[in-house]
Amino acid sequence: MANYCLDSNVIIDYLRGNENIIRHMDEARKAGNLLSICPIVYYEIVRGFKIANASKQMEKFMSLYQTLSNLPFDMKVVEKAVEIYAQTHKQMIEDNDIYIAAISMVNDCTLVTSNIRHFSRVEGLKFVNWRD
Repeated sequence: MANYCLDSNVIIDYLRGNENIIRHMDEARKAGNLLSICPIVYYEIVRGFKIANASKQMEKFMSLYQTLSNLPFDMKVVEKAVEIYAQTHKQMIEDNDIYIAAISMVNDCTLVTSNIRHFSRVEGLKFVNWRD
């Protein structure tokens, strides 16, 4: 069994009906894998929909959210984020991405993202791209 943490771009792709993302998520669930979301991704998604006044998209997201496991944002995550920042500070990775990577690593999750460019810079982070 694997644990997956979904990045914002994956959730947006899912909500837009991306067939590859939907297929991979269905396959992961059928195999008994855990699909999770972290507070940073929740924040990114909800703030975007609120600013855009996109109530239908918000409803779709909240329906999906109810099916996902929640990952904690605690001091272990903050300590891991500091390590990641120290390792990558010259590569200009956004704080949100550092937190998402840290949450994934602390919780032994594979990050599902299409943002390979940023996340490939984080040593030890397991990630996959389900968009292709």
